[in-house]
Amino acid sequence: MFTRRPFSLDAQLKSMTQIFFIERDSQQIGNAHGFFAEPDYPNTIQLVENIDVKQGDWLIDSVTNQRYFALNTKPLIMNGTPVDWLIEYQTEYEYNRSLSSGNQTNINIHSVSGNSVIGSQQNVTLNIGNSLSDIEKLISTLPEVDRSEAQELLDELQKTESSAHPILVEGTFSKFSNLLKKHTDLLTAVGGWAVQLLIGKQ
Repeated sequence: MFTRRPFSLDAQLKSMTQIFFIERDSQQIGNAHGFFAEPDYPNTIQLVENIDVKQGDWLIDSVTNQRYFALNTKPLIMNGTPVDWLIEYQTEYEYNRSLSSGNQTNINIHSVSGNSVIGSQQNVTLNIGNSLSDIEKLISTLPEVDRSEAQELLDELQKTESSAHPILVEGTFSKFSNLLKKHTDLLTAVGGWAVQLLIGKQ
């Protein structure tokens, strides 16, 4: 005779998932069970535990050691508490390609009226307004999850521009690097603003 173990939905769910390690700033901060949520949610990993995970973190598949960059994180709430997380991801290959294409972006100031894109998809020249009001309009079009951080960036730009002797100190905007990498149009606009500041045309 044997004793039947009680059924555990939590244990059953975890047996059907795999471990993902969470990495932030090159440090592993934890791990959680999860699974790839396709086809219902393409490019999405669902973590079935509540864990500290944020946009910009890396999720590492413990089975394949593949790395996935967290573009967006969305908690699934029950009784006011996150229980699961949906992580929209970009593969490491896609992430590196986006960085490479970002490095090819040219800033072209005052050559075209309004926002436009000129050139092939491999070598794009972005023409985006570079005043603070232009940047503010651009921020209003960003996904809601990014607007708070983008507004903080705008506040820093306004503070710099309105000072008696505006200068740009190395590393001033380093804390916004993930935001700017994610939104290259914002990066271009801020770059144009910085050039104008440096040549005294603000």
